[in-house]
Amino acid sequence: MNSLEEDLNVDEKVTIRLRELIERGEAVLATRRDPPRNTIGFDAFVDSQLAYQWFTSVQNVLSRVFGADSEHYKNFSSQPIRQGLTYAPTRRALGVLQAALEDYEQGYLFNLRELIEAEVFSDFLDQSETLISAGYYAPAAVVIGSVLEDSLRRLAERAELELPDKPKLDRVNSVLAKAGVYPKLTQKRITAFADIRNSAAHGEWDAFGGEDVKDMHAWVSRFIEQHLA
Repeated sequence: MNSLEEDLNVDEKVTIRLRELIERGEAVLATRRDPPRNTIGFDAFVDSQLAYQWFTSVQNVLSRVFGADSEHYKNFSSQPIRQGLTYAPTRRALGVLQAALEDYEQGYLFNLRELIEAEVFSDFLDQSETLISAGYYAPAAVVIGSVLEDSLRRLAERAELELPDKPKLDRVNSVLAKAGVYPKLTQKRITAFADIRNSAAHGEWDAFGGEDVKDMHAWVSRFIEQHLA
């Protein structure tokens, strides 16, 4: 798996982290200690240190993944865990975290995923622009081509189009054009840029020039802004 694919595999990383935090929350609840028998109206206690650590970690993840304005973050933070560290609010907070995982896995946060994808694509396009400025056109073409290929796969996923396992760029390009996601002219431009990427990857540097790579960078940037931003 190349570095771009690793960075784009955000869903899996977020899901694993949320599941880890749910397990830690369950471990916190497992430290429950009931109040003395002669007390009335008091909630059971949980381990203070574990609860503080868990609470802080979950707040950080929910803020970064869902945003501080999200219902998940606000509902979790509203639980009086920092003040009471008792069983009931900790259990409610865990329920909020479980709901966050469910919403994420069910795809109800597609806008968030789009923002993450767009940010990752932008980072790699910035890297390729730096390579172009330094005159390293072949490496830049390979990076831009990889960004283009991954963006096409994302478009196909959103359009719920059937693709074979690990489809090649040309195959995805053909499926998208046939489904009307973009016109034939766009399909032809993508094919041309795929040829540049392949030539660069195989050391066929006479097959393209610096202006071709600059045009490729500008076009792919506009394409992603139009279809994925």
